Amino acid sequence: MNLLLVAAAKKLAKDQDIIDSYWRYQQREQNWFFSPNPNLDQATSRPSSLNNWNSWDRLSVKQKMTLSTLAGFKNDATNIIRNTAHLSKLKNALSSKWRNDLYSIFWANEGDGKLWLCNVFIGDAIYLYNGNNFISGNKHYFDPYQIYSGQSFLRKRNSYKEVKAGDIVVFKYGGSAKHVEIITEVQKNRFADDGFCSIGAGRGGKKSDLGTVKCDSHNWYIGGRRELEDKGNIYFYI
Repeated sequence: MNLLLVAAAKKLAKDQDIIDSYWRYQQREQNWFFSPNPNLDQATSRPSSLNNWNSWDRLSVKQKMTLSTLAGFKNDATNIIRNTAHLSKLKNALSSKWRNDLYSIFWANEGDGKLWLCNVFIGDAIYLYNGNNFISGNKHYFDPYQIYSGQSFLRKRNSYKEVKAGDIVVFKYGGSAKHVEIITEVQKNRFADDGFCSIGAGRGGKKSDLGTVKCDSHNWYIGGRRELEDKGNIYFYI
């Protein structure tokens, strides 16, 4: 039982700066999301200061894009005017909306569909738990298929009877591994099949679905319930 990973996942779920950025990235409202992990591909650190337009000019393109979004300008910063009012908005965004411990992550987002970050939630939670980088060769977090096919350092449970809180579940539907979450609780039921509760992101639906704990008794869009014996659920542990 890995209750420390569960605690890290719940802490992550309460971090509105991160969760809000997940949602905006998922909905394609912005082209980056926040992560506590500086080792990810395209991770961009917070500038130390922004005193004037000369210091703005010294920022990287991605630092400018992050601040522009946080300040309410376009993602590409093309509608910023070099005047006192706009500089003030950018300064305020730096001081109040970009924490020192968060990095903006720019990953390719071609196409026009939603961008699911279920694996990012898992990777960020593991990083907060023990500092390990749950990343593949391209410095992206392992996706559900990579986890399912054994490409990550996670170990597979031999049986659903071994599942514990803190395990990671990969959900299969349509014959493919599509989604991943962290199990927060195993439910032993007297009459119904045993189930579990889990937490994660990239679920679709409403913004409030991100980071909430869902249990076997709740309806869910994937079509299956969180039953331990469900053949579409594959379980892993650290």
